[in-house]
Amino acid sequence: MVDLRHRQYVLFTGTLGDLRGWSDLFDSEVHSAPAFVWPADHAWCFASDVDPHWAGIGADRGVVDRLVADRSLDVVRADPEEPQPTYY
Repeated sequence: MVDLRHRQYVLFTGTLGDLRGWSDLFDSEVHSAPAFVWPADHAWCFASDVDPHWAGIGADRGVVDRLVADRSLDVVRADPEEPQPTYY
């Protein structure tokens, strides 16, 4: 377990295929998607939270540019130095 302020996480290591049924490993009625996912080379990171409409993706600029350009996705570029988008 990894305890952060206001959140508790299970640290799981495996392949994408191993994610199938990962929540069955825990004695819990909560079956949510992983909050953070990244490959072994740390080339990118996917993060989600309790809000189902939000996910963050950290990657090099080229990857982010391709995601922003994909019209089938609702992507907003975020800059930590700027006010973040809100969904009210």
